[in-house]
Amino acid sequence: MRIGILDIDTKKEKMGHGKHEKFPNLACGKIFGYHMERGDEIVYPWKGERVDKLYISTIFSWSRQALERQMPYFQSRADEVVVGGTGADWRSKLPPEMENIGHQWTYDLYDIDYGIGFTIRGCHVGCSFCVVPRKEGLREYRVATVGELVNPRSNHLVLLNNNSLADIGFFEDVEEIRERGLTVNWNQANDITLVTDRHAEALASVKYYNFAKTSRMLHFSWDQMIKRKIDPATGQRVEYDMSKTVPEQIARLKAHGIPPHHLTFYMLIGFDTTLEEDMHRFRTLRELGCEVYAMQFRDLNGKNGVDGKGNPQHPHVRHFRKWINGWGYKACAFEEFRPYLDEIDRQEKEGRERAAQTALDLFAV
Repeated sequence: MRIGILDIDTKKEKMGHGKHEKFPNLACGKIFGYHMERGDEIVYPWKGERVDKLYISTIFSWSRQALERQMPYFQSRADEVVVGGTGADWRSKLPPEMENIGHQWTYDLYDIDYGIGFTIRGCHVGCSFCVVPRKEGLREYRVATVGELVNPRSNHLVLLNNNSLADIGFFEDVEEIRERGLTVNWNQANDITLVTDRHAEALASVKYYNFAKTSRMLHFSWDQMIKRKIDPATGQRVEYDMSKTVPEQIARLKAHGIPPHHLTFYMLIGFDTTLEEDMHRFRTLRELGCEVYAMQFRDLNGKNGVDGKGNPQHPHVRHFRKWINGWGYKACAFEEFRPYLDEIDRQEKEGRERAAQTALDLFAV
């Protein structure tokens, strides 16, 4: 059987560590392993060759429209086309016989020299802007051990857990990471409200790095001004004033030997915060010595430019992201950032033109 695998979102571009700018697609790796073990011929990366069965996987929802447009072509090149991944349908899952395939096949397919994967799935927080609770559930559960993810080619491990600190197995992971002498990148944003002295001590005890293993880094998030969630210990709803909680927790981490410049905060914008609140979060984190990465909200259908209620995002959102992530803040204040000023001028001009046209229409009547 001739099998094609099309991984839409992963690029093969070299970077500082390993061989890929983006993460390997774990589902494609498991599909590859499943068919290799059955002696099938694999075409990867698939580039239009005629195949018996074509697997297409996309992680990001913004790829969905392009995928739909090209579907007639895909169907003309394969007897059967299977589309999956969160970007196509958040409900999609691999069948058990594929899900249970070992991680080494992923490392072989993508020729990477680091381990990568999940030791836990799920997240109890239930953020309305996040697909994880819908796809994986509102509780954390074990899916693998650290040892099962280790790549024999290196001692670097990238953990994709959605909220590592929420699971009691976190301390088991840390102990195994230490015992194996691994370096680790907790790649997804952890919930800083969960940090206790024990968590801080555990984090400080391992060699944590960024994905590329070029700098020391831990990831957290500050997505909203008020964080609401279910307390996993009590089952009760709790609220956190993040303007108070974040500085307190940064100080806690610092007291255990983790300096603020090792912390990178993912900061969601365009969901339910104003420009003033976005600027407050950014300035607070920078004044505390942390790095910030702004993430523009997209709804779960991949629609860009709308907020959490489906309304158009404020014009600052797109440019504020560029100002932060492109280090524009080192050159000028946001109020002086030319792309933002041009956007404001354009909207004001369009507003004047609409008002003038309305006046003409009324006069014509």
